[in-house]
Amino acid sequence: MKGLTIAIIGTGNVGASIAYALILKDLVPHIILVDIDNKRCNAELLDLSNALPFCETSQLTIGNYKDAAQADIIIMCAGKPQKSGESRTELLNANKKIAESIFNELKPIHKNTIILMVANPVDSLTAYAQQISGLPTKQVFGSGTLLDTQRLCGILSKKINVAEQSIDAYVVGEYGDSQVCAWSSAHVANIPLSHFTQIKNDDYKKISDKVKNQAYEIIEGKGATYYGIATCVASICESIIYDQKRVLTLSTFIPKFNVCFSMPVVLGKNGIETILYPSLNEFEKEQLKVSAEQLKKLQN
Repeated sequence: MKGLTIAIIGTGNVGASIAYALILKDLVPHIILVDIDNKRCNAELLDLSNALPFCETSQLTIGNYKDAAQADIIIMCAGKPQKSGESRTELLNANKKIAESIFNELKPIHKNTIILMVANPVDSLTAYAQQISGLPTKQVFGSGTLLDTQRLCGILSKKINVAEQSIDAYVVGEYGDSQVCAWSSAHVANIPLSHFTQIKNDDYKKISDKVKNQAYEIIEGKGATYYGIATCVASICESIIYDQKRVLTLSTFIPKFNVCFSMPVVLGKNGIETILYPSLNEFEKEQLKVSAEQLKKLQN
């Protein structure tokens, strides 16, 4: 871990929470904060610095884009939130301009750097970042549906009384309204989820909707979501730093569908190593095709 650096671009609620999660997990000795709002960035630096004496991270600094370009991992959080009544196309166009400006400032990016896109709409911005970063696609990916997958496992855990870490269930496709719960491949200890009598037939749609809509509920109550995604991002970084080769649902280019969205992938020190395709029934396959087509329209 000696000398490893993570740069976080954008120190709003999400970026600052990611920094805090990384500090608590003692993942790297040096974290760089980058933001065009110098006052906000400095305030977050001061606040986060008060946690350092209790952790192993020894350096927390404010840097510029050239500093970030040499980091081992760049976490891209910069972007505007979606306003009420604003379409996803309008949000994408606004955040693509922000991403373009940042990437122009970052270049040249170190050839081994891994870029993790977190800003929304994450699938489309991941596709854009893969196009303009100049890095191999395996090194540029998005947080995707990892948070939704964790939400799904959390809900199922309470339903069937099994630790969520022991449940293999995935949310695939778009990070958004067309996402797909891969029910037909979900299992516990190789026992199909459908064999658990605690889950009734009419529960599946209710759970899918709850997973999909939980973010809206949080935003309605407190204005934004950040703790859950921050912990997911820290977990992604952990898999990279320690070459854990964990299976995570992340957003990347999926050749089978010719679009960027989430599928289970094997993640290690060099980025995404393998894309996995869980078994889906015909209904789920059709749902995933619809998700891909919707994203193609947005990404094009």
